[in-house]
Amino acid sequence: MNTLWSKTFETTLRNHLPLLAPEAEIEPEVALADLGLDSLGTVGLLVELEETFNVVIPDESLSTETFATPKSLWDVIDQLVKEQSR
Repeated sequence: MNTLWSKTFETTLRNHLPLLAPEAEIEPEVALADLGLDSLGTVGLLVELEETFNVVIPDESLSTETFATPKSLWDVIDQLVKEQSR
């Protein structure tokens, strides 16, 4: 497991990456599209992340840049969780 993000995030992300081998490590900068995340998968991932982390990803963060890599997506989720706990 990658130490940049939580196990919950990685498990959720893996559920939406059909081209990722089960034993493969998720590299922080890999393109999520290269792992099979398409537009429909992105919507499903968005909903599951919001429910799992009890956050709402704001419209300005709903961009191809946010969903480009695991790291860019985790950075947004992590920031929202931290803001919520203040």
